[in-house]
Amino acid sequence: MQMKKIILNLFVAVCSLVFISSCTSVIQVTVPNGSTLVVVDAFISNKPEAQKVRLTTTADYFSNAATPPLLGATVTLNDLTKNITYTFTPDGNGNYIYTPLLNDSMAVITHKYQLNISWNGNAYTAFSTLNRTTKVDTILFRSTALDAANNYPNDTTTPRRFFPLVIAKDAVGADDYYWLKVYKNGVFYNGPNQLKSFQDGGYQGTDGFLINPNFSFFQLTSDQNPIYRYDICTVEILSIDKNTNDFLGQLQTQLTNSQNGLFAVTPENVKTNIQQTAGTQKAIGWFNMGASSSKSQIAL
Repeated sequence: MQMKKIILNLFVAVCSLVFISSCTSVIQVTVPNGSTLVVVDAFISNKPEAQKVRLTTTADYFSNAATPPLLGATVTLNDLTKNITYTFTPDGNGNYIYTPLLNDSMAVITHKYQLNISWNGNAYTAFSTLNRTTKVDTILFRSTALDAANNYPNDTTTPRRFFPLVIAKDAVGADDYYWLKVYKNGVFYNGPNQLKSFQDGGYQGTDGFLINPNFSFFQLTSDQNPIYRYDICTVEILSIDKNTNDFLGQLQTQLTNSQNGLFAVTPENVKTNIQQTAGTQKAIGWFNMGASSSKSQIAL
C-alpha cells in the first residue's frame, strides 16, 4: 500500500512538471514600427545661461540606442509682448542654443512667447506665458531616512546619506504652478520618482502656504545615487502653468506605470502642446517658459 502511494505521488509530480514546462513556452511578440515623430523638449527659463531646445525623432520600441537627433531645423522664439525674435543656433547634435548677452531680457515674467520650428517642409508652433516663481528659502538635511512607520531610524550606512528638505512658500494671490528640481553637484535628479510638480503649496486651496513635505522632502533624491557629506545640493523651483503641470503628472504616471502592479493604468499617448502648421510629419513634446529660483547648500 505504501509503495502504491509513493508511485502515485511520483506520477503526480512528473505530470505537474510536464504541465508547468508546457506553460513556459517563449512567445515572440512582433511590435510593428510606428510612424517617426518629431520630439520637442523646450523648457526655457530666465536663468542667465545658455537656453536649449532639444529636437529628436522617435525610435523603434525595442531599440536600445539613443533617439536620433533632428538636424537641419530652424528654431526661433518670438516674444509676442515686445515683438522681438530670438534665433537659436544648432550645435550639430539636436540641440538648438541661444546664449543671452549680459542684461539680456529675453525671458520676462508675464510676457507671452511663441516657439517656431521648421524642418524638411514641416512647421510647428507652440505658445507659453512666463509666470512668476517663488523663492527657495532654505535647504535642510536629515541624515536618516523615513521608515514605513514614518520614524527616523538610525542610518547605519557608510558613508552616511543626507536627505534634503526644502523650505519655500507659495507666492500669494493667484494659482501658481511649480516644478521642483534637485541637483547633486550640478547633475539633475531626472528619475521618474523625482519628478515633483504641483499647484501652490501642494494642491488646490493652499495659496500662500509652505510647500507640502510630499513635494519638498520625499523622494527628492535617488537611493542609487544619494547625497553624501560635502556634496553640493541645489534646489530649483521653476514656474510652469496648469497645462504643463498636467503634462508632467501624466508623464510621471506613464513612466512609473510598471511599478504599480494591479493598480497600473492603461498606457496612453502623453499630451503635447506642439501644433503642426505645415507638412505631414507629426510632432510631440512640450514647450514651457519658466522663471527660476534656486539655492545651493553643502551637506554637512
